[in-house]
Amino acid sequence: MFEALEERVVGYGTDDILKGAEDALRAKVEAENLLLAWIAAWADANSADSIHPDELKLLGGPRGVRLGGEGTPEVNDLALEELAVKIKKSDHACTSLVGEVLDLRHRMPLVWEKTMRCEVEGWQARSLARKTHHLPLELARQIDEEIAGIAGSVGYQKLQNYAEAAIARVDGDRMEREAAERKKQLGVWLSQTNDEGLKSIFARLEPPDAIRLFGRIQELADALPPDDRTPDERRAAGLALLANELEATRVLAEARQPDLFDSEFAEAVQPIDGDHDEPLEESEVHPSLRDKPKPVVDFEAAVFKAAVEQVVAKLDPALLVPTSTLVVHIAAETLENEHGICRVPGIGPALKGVVKDWLGHDRIKVVPVIDLNDTPAPVDAYEIPDRHKRYLRFARPGSRFPWSTATGRLEFDHTQTYRSDGPPGQTDVAKLTPLAKREHRAVTFGGWQRRQPEPDTMIFKSPHGDVQVTNYSGTFDLGRGSFAHAVWTAATPNT
Repeated sequence: MFEALEERVVGYGTDDILKGAEDALRAKVEAENLLLAWIAAWADANSADSIHPDELKLLGGPRGVRLGGEGTPEVNDLALEELAVKIKKSDHACTSLVGEVLDLRHRMPLVWEKTMRCEVEGWQARSLARKTHHLPLELARQIDEEIAGIAGSVGYQKLQNYAEAAIARVDGDRMEREAAERKKQLGVWLSQTNDEGLKSIFARLEPPDAIRLFGRIQELADALPPDDRTPDERRAAGLALLANELEATRVLAEARQPDLFDSEFAEAVQPIDGDHDEPLEESEVHPSLRDKPKPVVDFEAAVFKAAVEQVVAKLDPALLVPTSTLVVHIAAETLENEHGICRVPGIGPALKGVVKDWLGHDRIKVVPVIDLNDTPAPVDAYEIPDRHKRYLRFARPGSRFPWSTATGRLEFDHTQTYRSDGPPGQTDVAKLTPLAKREHRAVTFGGWQRRQPEPDTMIFKSPHGDVQVTNYSGTFDLGRGSFAHAVWTAATPNT
């Protein structure tokens, strides 16, 4: 029997607690990856060749099945049941696990090797196997060579983005076909009324359409009169308002042109106010009209018509036509490649053709956001100019803190402490690094130290002495030994 786990961690100091957590994680990864090694050994022991020829003659007897992709060996299908029971998995889950292990070992040998050295967590390696399962063996090997270097050094989502971009580069035709096929999954659905008398609407849209729709709903919610409803309730009201396009247009017009409706009706009344008109003398009326009935004037309709005409005349259509800003990170070589890869913040890697399709139904105005070859010049002030911030957001779109996945609302840290009596040009994009707010606070007040030997390479030292190197390719834990100390010392800035 295991002793209660909480009893095993009592009485330790902070340094030992951190070491214990690190050891527990290492043991978890080792145990998980060791299971994958045992699965590979099971596949070798239960290959299709292990089936006796006489068994192959039996109706319903064992058969060799290929559970992995192209280039993987077949295994005895009936042997799977015993393995599934032993590792407490369903038949389907066990079948998938064996297929993923065989894909890794035979189709992605570089990632498999790192997994066997516990440099990559098994579940992340398996996700790569699933993504490449459909590819021919040759293309899977190309993906393996491209992403093995960063596997284990970056977070899960960044690894997925790298893998998807690599797959798009080698298999762009298929991805474009899949993008076209995905359009058949688009739709809007209405649920049954629930027990509380409410209905739900579900929609599946292209990413830009979904973002634009949500933005419009939020704008309508913000334009509604103040009340005590929650943000979710107000967004629900904004969505409902879209069903009445005229009312939605009025709400948006009032929000975008606040003075549009306040005085227009009063002004419109003045030109047609007939209270002060003098009556016409009969001699002033043409003889042919004297015996005809006097026309009846509908003043309310006239006032409304005049007011509407004035409102429409002053309405700015540009403020009512939906506008969208789509930021696309694109390299020069992408424009030359038939299946070039773009990076869209909040969406991830996307084929150039897919982005083109997203923009196919809008009025397009292409505005180059920034040329990263045009580096802003250093400035003397401590405050970071907007141009420098913008450059850094595009040049280094993610935090450089160890293992961070933060990409939004980043702050910029002076990696060399600013001195009021220091040399000119201290605020330089080469000496700034992006950090999330709490990461920045940890560096400023939490005992973390950092050094920047190169513009996009950071070396962090934790309060207890662990040294971590971070750059565009991920995080590298050097520990706290003599090598880590030597690297930290070598990165000491020149003063």
